[in-house]
Amino acid sequence: MTVARHYSLEAAEGREMDLEEALATLASQVRACAGCEKVEIFADAQDARSYVFIEHWRDADLRDTAGARLGKAAFAPVFETLAGRPEAREWRLVPR
Repeated sequence: MTVARHYSLEAAEGREMDLEEALATLASQVRACAGCEKVEIFADAQDARSYVFIEHWRDADLRDTAGARLGKAAFAPVFETLAGRPEAREWRLVPR
C-alpha cells in the first residue's frame, strides 16, 4: 500500500534559502532509495519560512529501511536550519 510521510518545517529567521538547499539535497538522497516513488517540496505562498516535504513510498517497510540506511547524518543539514522541531504525519493512499 502506498504511504506518504509529510513534514511541516519552519526555517529559522534568515535561513530560508539554507533550508531549501538542505531539503533539495535530502530529496535527491531519498529519491535514490528503493521503494521511493517521489519526493515533493513546497514553500508556503504566504509565509516565507514555512515548508512542506512529502515522501511517497511503495510501503512503510521500504520507507523504514531507507530511513535507517540514510541515517541521521542525511537529516542533520535540514535540522541545522530549523526554528524548531518539524511536525511529521503519515498518510495512506485511499484507493478509488
